[in-house]
Amino acid sequence: MSARSAIVTSIRRFLGTASDDPAYTDTILNPIVQEAADSLVTDINIQNPAYNSTTVTLAADTTSSRIYTFATQSTAITDFSRWLEVKWTDSDGLKLIEAPLDGLREAGDSHFAIRGIDSAAVLETSKDSEAGKAIFFRYTQWPTALAADGDVPGGIPLRFHDVIALEALYAFELGGEARTPSHLFQRWIDRRGQLIHHVGKRGAQPSRTRLYAEAFD
Repeated sequence: MSARSAIVTSIRRFLGTASDDPAYTDTILNPIVQEAADSLVTDINIQNPAYNSTTVTLAADTTSSRIYTFATQSTAITDFSRWLEVKWTDSDGLKLIEAPLDGLREAGDSHFAIRGIDSAAVLETSKDSEAGKAIFFRYTQWPTALAADGDVPGGIPLRFHDVIALEALYAFELGGEARTPSHLFQRWIDRRGQLIHHVGKRGAQPSRTRLYAEAFD
């Protein structure tokens, strides 16, 4: 299973209905597939922010600016979910520190804040930071929304695409059913748990957290 049409067919199989059922047409089920996929990707991105991630170099809006508008980058950034790394120039550069937007002006050198909704976010650096300087930016992505029957849901491992159909089984209520059958409900719980565990831990060794201590005179 991968494309939206296959997931819709799987939902109907779980529901025990067909495409000519007016309660479960493509028009009704397609948005439900999107909602189910969005729900799963949200949990995946929380469980493992690096799972759906990429890196870009941000350019300031002008050479004298400390504003970095995501939508006006050379390749517009419209899939931003959360930042993972913010550094000057490249991956070896000095890390920038996040500050509240209302305290950014007084924060000192190499601080930043991000404002705006995900699809139209803007990064701003502090007043004492160098203007016009490139920023290395690693972030968690939102996958592209499904627009056609042949589109494949992004951000979710292929072998767990059945969980999208199971996640969508609140559609039982559309046909006046009291609740999802118990065996399907349990399968949904089991498979959802397996998915989140899989994306959260993809190795045998425990992950480590590195702590930094700053010395003050």
